[in-house]
Amino acid sequence: MKSGYINPIYKLSLSDPKTVPAKISYSQFSMHEKCPKQWELSYIKKLAPYTQNINTVFGTAFHETLQEYLTVLYTQSVKAANDLDLDKMLLDNMQSEYISAVESNGGEHFSTPGELKEFTLDGIAILDWFIKRRSKYFSAKDWELVGIEVELCTPASDKNPSVYWYGFLDIVIRNTKTNRVVIIDIKTSRMGWNKYQKADKLKAAQLVLYKQYYSKQFGFPLENIDIEFMVVKRKIQAESMFPQYRIQQIKPASGKVTVNRAQKQVEKFIESCFDTSGNRIETRNYLAIAGKGAKHCKYCPFKTDYENCPKEGRIREE
Repeated sequence: MKSGYINPIYKLSLSDPKTVPAKISYSQFSMHEKCPKQWELSYIKKLAPYTQNINTVFGTAFHETLQEYLTVLYTQSVKAANDLDLDKMLLDNMQSEYISAVESNGGEHFSTPGELKEFTLDGIAILDWFIKRRSKYFSAKDWELVGIEVELCTPASDKNPSVYWYGFLDIVIRNTKTNRVVIIDIKTSRMGWNKYQKADKLKAAQLVLYKQYYSKQFGFPLENIDIEFMVVKRKIQAESMFPQYRIQQIKPASGKVTVNRAQKQVEKFIESCFDTSGNRIETRNYLAIAGKGAKHCKYCPFKTDYENCPKEGRIREE
């Protein structure tokens, strides 16, 4: 992901991540919540293989294209943003991301020209739909851009100041009249989130925690921060009797109780896995939690690694 724009006034609150003892991210936290053994094999034993696929390539390329449009929209003008050749930009980003991914994959291809074309055309259709309705999602009046890919690096818990929360916020905007900040996370999806994904508290915890740590790092009132998943759909239902939207706006609950609950989960994770100096605890017995119907194993890179994660040791939920 390319580095993004940040409003100069907010740069004063940035930290140098190279100077902190230890860092955790949402991906680390959520992995441990699902299966401590996968976290151990990935972050302590460092056995996780490099993985890349067309969905991650498209996600990165689409993020960068939309983020460039929004940067120009808020730092220059609506006209300048609309004059951008977004179709070409997306195509170029898809090509460069795919080439980079193949190089990191030892030169092995994981997609086809036909699939790359399909995803690129899907992205162009999303962008075309969005531009025509842009003001519904991003108004240029009374809003300013705080930043794109805003870096968070702040102590994750007051109980262990050696461990920092580290991550990047896709889009942060502020209403200049109400002084409310909105943190927006872009998610690319085939046909949007279903009711189970919308209700997934661990998925929602990403933005809930981003809200908590944004407030902490930038000294902004927690009650003045809103959060939103912007889910963009590659495909829409043909011949539907209802209007079809390329974008889902999902706003998880993020009141004080919800924020405190998520913070306590992070603190429990840190207490279980890190010592007071920020070192990962290697002596703990990390359980392999397969989950109901072994759902946690489905996409795990260690699902057939029975040497490091014995099948008989995996805990299934009924």
